[in-house]
Amino acid sequence: MKVVHVVESFSAGVLDFIRSLVEGIPDFEHTIIHGTREDTPYNVGALFPDETGFHLWKHAGREIRPLRDVMALAELMAPLRRMRNSDVVHLHSSKAGFIGRVACSMLGLQQKVVYSPNGAAFMRRDVSSAKSGIYKRLEQFAARLGGRVVCSCRSEQEEFLKAGIPAMSINNGICCSGAQGGRSDPRTLVIGTANRITAQKNPALFNEIARHFSGDAVCSFVWIGDGEMRDKVTSPNIRKTGWVSMEKLDELLGSIDIYLSTALWEGLPLSALYAMCAGKPMLLSNCTGHRDIVRSGVNGYLFEDLDEAVAHISKLKQDRELLAALGQRSRDIVMKEFSLDKMIEQYRALYKALAAL
Repeated sequence: MKVVHVVESFSAGVLDFIRSLVEGIPDFEHTIIHGTREDTPYNVGALFPDETGFHLWKHAGREIRPLRDVMALAELMAPLRRMRNSDVVHLHSSKAGFIGRVACSMLGLQQKVVYSPNGAAFMRRDVSSAKSGIYKRLEQFAARLGGRVVCSCRSEQEEFLKAGIPAMSINNGICCSGAQGGRSDPRTLVIGTANRITAQKNPALFNEIARHFSGDAVCSFVWIGDGEMRDKVTSPNIRKTGWVSMEKLDELLGSIDIYLSTALWEGLPLSALYAMCAGKPMLLSNCTGHRDIVRSGVNGYLFEDLDEAVAHISKLKQDRELLAALGQRSRDIVMKEFSLDKMIEQYRALYKALAAL
């Protein structure tokens, strides 16, 4: 079987997600048509199995720019036309999802399409309601062109269904087989996140939370990652690591006590799943994706604002037994409900069903 993946950019979790599919279904032939961004790894091809095919999609871009988008459509149709005997065309994220469905519809490939939104554009909270409404109408139009919308979690699926767009969900999953990260130093409390420093992740709120504890000798913060809004992370008690390898990410997640995410919207964030695997309590903003992985009072807490986040941190700072118990349950949940094997099994079945059409 042949699978073509189309992605506007290998940014953050999308790269890990596609790599998991390619490595997890090695008996299928995988080709990746991709654009680039500032945070796309320079040697991205080296991160995949040697037999993976690659095609650069030069005109792909995140924002809506009509002229460039028309050029991107024409550019995408050329390799898809050559590969029209493929069994599946898997589109990743909003821009590739829209342009890819237009291209596949024009080429008669719509029955072969899988679209993974990974946090759809109409869910954005960093744009006006008018702009998010435009994004929703574009999603509704693209859905009428055909293909299967496969969300990364139940809460993301619910947002599509509310918008009148048929959708199913397959939970993102990770391989959680390593040892649980351990920290039990009562003298310090390290609160960390692993994310791009972008508007979606709301770095200003993360900075406010850290600033609240800036005079506290016990609490410190770490942001694992980088991005264009790095200037919003200025509190003196925050350490910024920049981009790190997966091995270093595991080490850094093991060295924190609480995983904190202030994101405005999400698909199902792999970074949070990695932290759960490391046995860390979750303290996450109440948004899509986050609601699927937090069981309030069981493995962590959801919060609505600065005051609520600060209150939870203050409570956990004083109760190390609760901190440890929440972390252990995080690991139990990720191993039971968000395993990579389960995700791969479901995508394999979906690919085979589409190939049989």
